[in-house]
Parts: sequence; C-alpha cells; structure tokens
Amino acid sequence: MTLDDIKEEIRKANKIVILTHESPDGDAIGSSMAVFLALKSNNKDVDIIIPEMPRTFEFLPGISEIKKESDIEKYDLAIALDCADLKRLNGVATYFENAKKTIVIDHHSVNTMFGHYNYVNPVSPACAQILFGIFEYFGIEITKEIGTCLITGIITDTGGFKYSN
Repeated sequence: MTLDDIKEEIRKANKIVILTHESPDGDAIGSSMAVFLALKSNNKDVDIIIPEMPRTFEFLPGISEIKKESDIEKYDLAIALDCADLKRLNGVATYFENAKKTIVIDHHSVNTMFGHYNYVNPVSPACAQILFGIFEYFGIEITKEIGTCLITGIITDTGGFKYSN
C-alpha cells in the first residue's frame, strides 16, 4: 500500500464519507475538517459525519457542513481519521463497514489496521501532521482554511507544543 493507492481510491470514488472517533478531540475534528475541505476543493462529493462534537471547535472553517447522520447506506469510500480501531467509531461504524473501500489515516501505535488501506505513522504527534505531508504529496494546496484545521489538530494533540511527541 502506498499513498498512490490511496490517491487512486479517492480519485475513483464518487461518494465519500469522513469519520472519526467518538468523543472527538481537536485532532480528530481538525483532521476530519481538513480532509473534508481538501476533497471539496477537488470537486469530490463528500460527507463528514460526527454525531456529537464539543462547541469549542465551532470556529473551524466549514464546521457547519458536519452532519450527525446520513441516509446514504453505502458510500464508495469511507475515510477514518485519528481512530485506532473500529470500536472507536462508535455510532458511525456502520458507514465504514458498509463502504465499498475504506482508508484509515492515524498516528496511534495501537492501530489495528482495520481499513482496506492503512496509513499509520505512530511517531507523528498528531493525525493532522500526517495529513500535512499527504496533502503535500498529493499536490493539494494548504489554504488558510485547511491550515487552520491542521494546526488545530497539531496544537491540541501536542498540548500547545508542550508534550515530548
């Protein structure tokens, strides 16, 4: 599996859903929003589903696009971000399980590699940092909006750059 494989799956997909773990933190929400905005800017038909979210992150660009649920039963592609195992997708796991193809992008060393394609870097301090590299590789412009989402993920998962990671 390479990033080229992931890029090809995204290219082929008509309907994409973005998911993250239950009780999402800044990295989960920031990473999810960054991918959502990046895919939207590349004219992809994409949903982002986060059933419950702290109000703290209402400042993020595009946050009003988040859905609590979807009536689409089978997406072409599901992308799980900042999530180490399927159980943590509590409440949205069905969207992931029913998708034709699945991608997991994460930084947790305990990741169970539960997707068809798994891009996991356990030395990264945040999923958002991994995404920065992926966007660069894919040639996706880091706009102010995408950058705001990525830096939110990095700052929250590093405790404002205080943690050793």
